[in-house]
Amino acid sequence: MHTDPLTDESRQPTAHTRSLRVGQHITLTVGRKSLILGGCIATALLLLTLLHTECYLQAASARGELLYVLSLLASVVIGVIAAVRVELPPRVDAVVNTVVVLLLPIVAMTMVECLNSNFTWDWSPRTLLVNYILYMLFYGVVYVFSGSYRLPMLIMNVLFFLFGLTNFYVRAFRGTPFIPMDLFAAGTAANVAAAYDFSFNHLVIIAILLLAFLTVVAARLRTPRLNIITKIASRTFFAVLTVCVVCIYLFTDLYAQAGLAPDFWSQKRGYNRTGALLNFCLNTKYTTSSAPSGYDADEVKTIVYTAVSDDPTDQPQEYDSPNIICIMNESLSDLSVLGDLQTNVEYMPFLNSLEENTVRGNLYVPVVGASTSNTEFEFLTGAPMSFFPAGSNAYMLYVDNPMHSLVSVLGGQNYSKLAFHPYYASGWNRPTVYENFGFTRFLSIGSIIDRDILIQYQDNGYDGELLQQLVDEQYPGEDILLRRYVSDEYNYKEVIELYEKRNKSQPFFLFNVTMQNHGGYTEVCSNFTETVHVTGINGNTDASLATAYPKANQYLSLIKASDQAFSELITYFSAVEEPTVICMFGDHQPNVESEFLQALLGGSPDDLSVEQMQKQYVTPFYIWANYDIEEKTIERLGVNYLSSYVMQVAGVKMSAYNRYLLKLSETLPVINTVGVIDADGNHYAYGQSTPYDDRINDYKKVVYNLVSDEENRQDEIFTVQ
Repeated sequence: MHTDPLTDESRQPTAHTRSLRVGQHITLTVGRKSLILGGCIATALLLLTLLHTECYLQAASARGELLYVLSLLASVVIGVIAAVRVELPPRVDAVVNTVVVLLLPIVAMTMVECLNSNFTWDWSPRTLLVNYILYMLFYGVVYVFSGSYRLPMLIMNVLFFLFGLTNFYVRAFRGTPFIPMDLFAAGTAANVAAAYDFSFNHLVIIAILLLAFLTVVAARLRTPRLNIITKIASRTFFAVLTVCVVCIYLFTDLYAQAGLAPDFWSQKRGYNRTGALLNFCLNTKYTTSSAPSGYDADEVKTIVYTAVSDDPTDQPQEYDSPNIICIMNESLSDLSVLGDLQTNVEYMPFLNSLEENTVRGNLYVPVVGASTSNTEFEFLTGAPMSFFPAGSNAYMLYVDNPMHSLVSVLGGQNYSKLAFHPYYASGWNRPTVYENFGFTRFLSIGSIIDRDILIQYQDNGYDGELLQQLVDEQYPGEDILLRRYVSDEYNYKEVIELYEKRNKSQPFFLFNVTMQNHGGYTEVCSNFTETVHVTGINGNTDASLATAYPKANQYLSLIKASDQAFSELITYFSAVEEPTVICMFGDHQPNVESEFLQALLGGSPDDLSVEQMQKQYVTPFYIWANYDIEEKTIERLGVNYLSSYVMQVAGVKMSAYNRYLLKLSETLPVINTVGVIDADGNHYAYGQSTPYDDRINDYKKVVYNLVSDEENRQDEIFTVQ
């Protein structure tokens, strides 16, 4: 006897069921259990919607109100579907269930795209069809193993919802979509998740309603009775179709030639235009790195030595050995590069005044809003992330063996090799990566704050106020934190202490990654007061701007604190007798209000030119010395060249690879994930043909040899004697 999955009641009428015949062949049946269940579902969904009324009303006037009314109606309808069972003649029932199965993927697609801030019916018919086929393939995989109509819907719709929700929050936190490479960084994401706002908005509630609808309808599905041949044929068809689709995608370029490829220039734009799940799947093909066209390990030395016109035995005999401190400052940027930004007070007064014995300029980085370690990787290795699969994270994927870097080059000249990051050491796999780069010591937040305090902080849900209280009790008067992170001011005090306790028999090298300005600019903290707010954007000086962008205001206030802290660091080392070079740069711009960024840029992200897009990848850099060096302002420089430039300013011995990078920077000062900028200021988008393709391909060969071809690595060009 068939049992209804929602009510666990027989399809045959009982004393606890009521039936109503509608027409000659349709019967509506309501059981006591199903009625209770339907009432509970409707009540829960109504409460969810009513409790978040404000989310709808803030969604955009009449549209928000309409969605609110529809959500209330949908809550009732879903409850009714759960309560009422429709009985049809067997043949009609088989057809209806099959039609429902064919229609539900459209609802699932709408659910995922709702969380992607998209409306599927705005797509072209071709895009809609491709997405529909993709969703059906996922259902088909479960069908192959189950032979059921119901299980694919129940299983896959929950997974689709979880994917959509993950993409929703990733976009909210960092401004870019959820991509396959993010799966490798789940641990790092967990470390910083407490600083972000996980509150709902109306899109999440609508997606929950759609998931509830899909689940209730799926639970009512009945698989038609098929003979054994039809069962085998249908399941074999889906299995073969899935294998063919996957193999054609992975091993041919047919999809790419048909326009089905990720938008590497702007993943967010690609997700918006052709769908979140489709683009996530399209990105999976580009998660492995392959050798560049014409790669030959033996040719790499020729490429490098020809470029620098240098013989490995012909080296200068005199080098300097100043102390070198390199600081990658979390989210440090000057947002005025995006447009005309006015604030109530100057937020970078010291940095803007820094000129004497200083080289400064605009640094082009590979990421925006997040993925700090990719900028770090480019700085330490000179290898552009644009040479690797889109969205990849080098620290999680490629630094799994010893690798030449700035660390090893300086270590070869007897420098100390110390790394310091005032947050959890495990982030971005740094302990393993730093060891492979050659650091001999890595200090993290555990060297600043007692481990028991950190454990208590974690066990209590990453409560920032509790952390502040515990730190104040344990370290009274030390002012370690700003918000929930170690402040730049305290970070630099630790840098100074490490310098003072250094081994004086060798020159001092320290690489420091700060934490103060990390994203999550929504917290109200007792240890932080905003001092900066926006007063004008591109000529608009409306008074409402002061409160229109709270994230931007908090961020700019943090930058002002960073500016003051750095001035104190420079003041200290100005009085130090030992020659010292300090390089400080930002890893990426912040993820603040998209409306604020659009107002500065003067357009939607989807409509930006490559020149406008590049502006979002610019941070400042400063190379300062406590002795006479040539002052200079550099209009544009890729972060992949910066460490070589630091060594040149410091006068230390460089590898042939470092000199090769400096030579290349004279022609192609920027090679990043947005594109290429040449010395004349000509912009080329990522993937676009340029007059420099041969030189770029040679560079790719050198980088591949450094990063990926461990067996044939040409150590001679990456090291110093």
